[in-house]
Amino acid sequence: MDSLKAREILVKLKESVSGIREALIITEDGFPVVSTLEAGETEVRYTAGGAIICDAGQRGVRELDLGLLEAVVTVGSEGYFVLSPVSDGMFLMIIASHNVALGMVLLKLKKSLPLLKSIFIERQGLK
Repeated sequence: MDSLKAREILVKLKESVSGIREALIITEDGFPVVSTLEAGETEVRYTAGGAIICDAGQRGVRELDLGLLEAVVTVGSEGYFVLSPVSDGMFLMIIASHNVALGMVLLKLKKSLPLLKSIFIERQGLK
């Protein structure tokens, strides 16, 4: 995996919309893979929270027979985050301020996913 290339994609994603606070690739069990954050307590909190919501989203989609998980959106009073699968067991997580249009974040997510998927699929030897 080319973590520098993945980080570059995340930085461009973050800079593409004012109000996107952070972008991360996390594992489904809550470990950071690549992020725009400095390593430390905040990164650990974000990835742990993302893993909890990721698990709930996967279970909900499975239990309700809704096919494959495409995204989980969680909205709070001060902002929201979106999780979307990148590869087996890894998810893109975007954290945004409350004033950022969800549609714009989803558009940028959809544009970034193929680039990130190519990096992580290659890593898993599936290319």
